Amino acid sequence: MATTVTLSQSPGDYNLAYGPNPVTLSNLTSGANKFVLQVRTQGGDILADIRQTANSQGKAIFDIQNILQSYVHVSPVDTELLGLGNVSPANLQQSVQEVEQYILRIGDETAGVVDLKSVSYGPYNVIGGKKPWFDLTWGEGQYQGAINGDDSNPACTNVYFNGRPLSDENDIFILGSDLTTQGVAAPSSIGINTRVNVHDVYASDFHTVSYFNPIYRGLPTPASQAQGIEGFRITTYESDGSQVDDIIIPNIVANGGGPNVNYGDGSQPQNNTAVITGGFGPQNISNFTYYTTPVATASFQLDPAVAYYYVQTVAYTPGTCIASFTGYADESLHYVQMYRIFDRGIVFPQTGCLDYNHIQFSWLNSFGFRDYYTFTKKNVRSTNRRANNYLANTVDYNGASYATSSGARGYTTYSQEIKEQFTASTGYMSDAEAQYLEGLFNSPDVRVRLGNSAPLGYDSYFFGCNVTSASWTEKSYKKDKLFQYDIKFKLANNVKSQRG
Repeated sequence: MATTVTLSQSPGDYNLAYGPNPVTLSNLTSGANKFVLQVRTQGGDILADIRQTANSQGKAIFDIQNILQSYVHVSPVDTELLGLGNVSPANLQQSVQEVEQYILRIGDETAGVVDLKSVSYGPYNVIGGKKPWFDLTWGEGQYQGAINGDDSNPACTNVYFNGRPLSDENDIFILGSDLTTQGVAAPSSIGINTRVNVHDVYASDFHTVSYFNPIYRGLPTPASQAQGIEGFRITTYESDGSQVDDIIIPNIVANGGGPNVNYGDGSQPQNNTAVITGGFGPQNISNFTYYTTPVATASFQLDPAVAYYYVQTVAYTPGTCIASFTGYADESLHYVQMYRIFDRGIVFPQTGCLDYNHIQFSWLNSFGFRDYYTFTKKNVRSTNRRANNYLANTVDYNGASYATSSGARGYTTYSQEIKEQFTASTGYMSDAEAQYLEGLFNSPDVRVRLGNSAPLGYDSYFFGCNVTSASWTEKSYKKDKLFQYDIKFKLANNVKSQRG
C-alpha cells in the first residue's frame, strides 16, 4: 500500500539557518508506526533521516534548523580582498559556503520498513543568517529587485522596486533627492526616491557587499533573459563633480559570479549563485585586469583623483532599448552604494590630525555575510608573554677543561606563548552607526586589518580575531550626547616565538 503522508508545511524556498525551519507532515498511513522525514542533497545523498510518531493531531512537527546549520559556513577567508590581484583576481564571489540547497523526502515506517513517496519536495535554499525565534518564514522578497516589461517589442526592462543588500547597514541611507542638496554629482539612473547607502571610507579600505541574486519578475512580462543581476555598474567622480569612469562588471562565471556563463544567458540563480558578493571598496576596485563588457575588454584602475563613486546592480534589457549601456537597464535593482573617500578631494573632510593608525573590522552579519567598520581614534597594542624556562648548567663537563663565561645562560627559555591584545576606539557616532556596531560586538566571526600596526608588508591582510569586550551597552545621543565605542580584541593566533 502506497504511503499517504503529505507535506503540509515547509521552510519555504529561502530561509535563514539560525531560526525556525519548520516541516509538518500529515496523514499517516493506516497501520504505520511513524512518520519519516529525510533531508537530502540535490544529488540524493541523505543529510538526515528522522522518524517520529504522530502527535494528538495526527501530525509530526519538525524544526530542521540544527540540521541545516551544519551545512552552512562563514564567508571564505580573504572574502574581504575580492579584486586584490595577488589574492583574489575576481571582483565577484558566489555563495558556495554561505548557502546550501536541499530537498525533502517524506514517508512512513511500518514495523521497521520505510515507505517513501516517489516525489521529492524542493529544492529549498538555506542561508547562514539568523532571525527571531518567532519568524517562521524569512521573506526574501524585500531583498529582491523587482522588474517588469514595457510595451516595446521586445519588452524593455523596468525596475519598480529596489531590493535591500544583505547587510545590517541598510538603515544608514539617504535618498537620491538628497544627493543634489549635498552638492555631489550622480548618474541620471539614480531616482529621487532611490535609497543610497553611504559608506564613508578611506583610500586604504576594503569593502564588500552581498546581494540576493534572483529577480522578482512582475507583469507585463520582462525579457526571459532577465533572471538575476546582469552586472554591476561603477560610476566615479572627482570632488568637483567631473565624471571619471562609468563601467560595467558583468555578473558572469568568469568574473567570479554567475550563473550566466555569458552575458544574456538567462540562467536562473539558485544554490551557489543565490547570493553574489562583490568587492567594491577603494582597494577592491583598484586592480581590475581583465573584466569585459558585452562588446569590449577593459582594464580598470581607480583614478587617484576620484573622491566618490556609486555602485549599482543592473538587470538585462534587450539591446534595442535606450540605456546608458547597451544591454543593461539603467535603474539599480538594489539600494545604490555610494563610497565617499575621506582622504581625497575638498568636498569631504580630511581625516584630522588626531587620527591614529586605522583598524578596519570585518564581521559576520545577521544574514551570514560581511559587514565593515573602520576605527580611527586611539588604539593601544600590548603583548602578554608566558615563558617556559629551565635552569641549564653553564659549564660543559664533557669539554677539555672547566670553562664558562659571563654571557653563558643559566635560565633558558624552552618555549613561550605570546598573545597580542588591542584596544581600539571609534570617532563620535550617530545613533544609527551605534546600532549597526552592535553586530560587531556580537559576531562569532570577526576579522581585522591592522593597517600600519600590522607586521611589515601585512597591512592589507585581514587577521582572524576574538572580541574580548565582554558586554555591549547601547548608547545614543539622547542619553550620552557625544559618544564613542571602545573594543578590546586579541588575534586568533599567537605570535610565533623562538627557543632560547
